[in-house]
Amino acid sequence: MWRTLVLGVVLGSSLGLGHAANYPNALIADALSPLGAKLPQQQCGVLQATHIVLPQQSQQQPLTMLQGWHQHPLAPFLNCFSLATYSLEQLACSQQGERGRAHCQLPQKRGEPATREIIFVPDQMGIAFNNSQRVVLPVSASMGLFAHEIAHWLGFADEYPMAKELAQNFCTGRYSHASLNIVVTNTEVVSEAELIALWQRLPWRHAVGNWRDLATPTANGYWRLGTVNAEQAEPPVGLYRAQTCDATSSFAWRPVNKFTPMQYYDVTTWPQIYLELVQRGY
Repeated sequence: MWRTLVLGVVLGSSLGLGHAANYPNALIADALSPLGAKLPQQQCGVLQATHIVLPQQSQQQPLTMLQGWHQHPLAPFLNCFSLATYSLEQLACSQQGERGRAHCQLPQKRGEPATREIIFVPDQMGIAFNNSQRVVLPVSASMGLFAHEIAHWLGFADEYPMAKELAQNFCTGRYSHASLNIVVTNTEVVSEAELIALWQRLPWRHAVGNWRDLATPTANGYWRLGTVNAEQAEPPVGLYRAQTCDATSSFAWRPVNKFTPMQYYDVTTWPQIYLELVQRGY
């Protein structure tokens, strides 16, 4: 009856500065401008650093933005980076999907182990792209957009309407990893047994005291999904419609009834329940 789904995979990281990426002709981090020689207050543990790769011609803007990452609410979960640069001649890009996502790659040396990387590219290459190993961002990306893409790696799905080609996979269960913030159902009316089963499997079940708080009873003994909170100034954690699956016949649900950075990346406040969900995911 219902499924939990995700676009990215969960990644844990302790918070130092990693070694520079081993790209052809890449510059080591210490050879970058003084601003980029260090990213403040990193901590690197046993996991590999995530590579951040910058165009040699346009380093300053993303580096300036990244100086504040250590203060972001998501930084405790991923804040170990290496820095390197590339020349634009090395970059291979194409725009994919109806929204023109920038699918860009840099050459890798044979035998080089797979490492997660974040590639900043000229703005005209397209909008942000994300998969389980690579994030591509325009050099003008804000902290909010950077955080939104990092959040996919931490286990969060988009809460705005997905493009149809993505929604058809996500909302029909073709991704195997559980999402922290989105559950999907085939219908918005369920039996009592189905509602209890949904409650028991919610990633945020610990914050919902009673399964009855997730739906409204109907006249025929069924339940219409959705938490009702009309008289409450601060809506409780519950079950609220998300726009994620609007391009399909499925129904997407999230734990909060407010704008979040997974709906609009320029929203700067992360709900406390989202941070708890990341913490519980490790």
